[in-house]
Amino acid sequence: MTNQTVTQILKNLKAVVFDIDGTIMDSVSRIVKCLQESCMAFGLPAPEKDACKNVIGLTLPEAIAALLPNESQDVIDKVTERYRIDYTRSEDEKPTQLFKNAESLFEALKANGYKIGIATGKSRKGYNRVIKNTTLGKYVDASVTGDEVRSKPDPQMLLSLSDKLLVPAKAILMVGDSTLDLAMANKINMPSAGVLTGVHNEETLKTENPLLIVPDLADLGNAIFEAREHR
Repeated sequence: MTNQTVTQILKNLKAVVFDIDGTIMDSVSRIVKCLQESCMAFGLPAPEKDACKNVIGLTLPEAIAALLPNESQDVIDKVTERYRIDYTRSEDEKPTQLFKNAESLFEALKANGYKIGIATGKSRKGYNRVIKNTTLGKYVDASVTGDEVRSKPDPQMLLSLSDKLLVPAKAILMVGDSTLDLAMANKINMPSAGVLTGVHNEETLKTENPLLIVPDLADLGNAIFEAREHR
């Protein structure tokens, strides 16, 4: 894809949709730790770090099932519940911080007329906790959570957001740190951007052919607003 094509697509954006974990919030290490400890609590070996990272973005039950493919549903349910308890306790004790450029980007997007959506594998309860503990709620126009639709990479989450935002898929940019985020965008021809702040590295993200890959949210903002100047 040429730079001119990328610029043209960015110029036509009306909305930006963000994943949460690893994209706007520095939560990957806490999630990995809780996944490993939840398994060990039941005498199971701790899953490898990369295996844990690869399931971030799935709904929690699907993530646990993917990590424990040889375990019974009863064990999966117990580990899932243990994770919920441990992660919630960790967040109550010390809420995960946003990446430093998250709020400034949200503020700039809103000031320039873009709509903002959230597409997260978190539950609605988990999403509400993020909104309670941060300042992002005032910027978000619509959100869809993992317990409301089919799990990533199914595109149902993005189709729902397109309807809620009243913006066609081609005019929305999906921003995520994982191939799960980029894959669901690909399925409905929605442009996407990968950020290198979370789960997957540049080489892995490239397998889903995103419009662009940026080091962090500040660089994403620069790309969007530089394209806007070409209008």
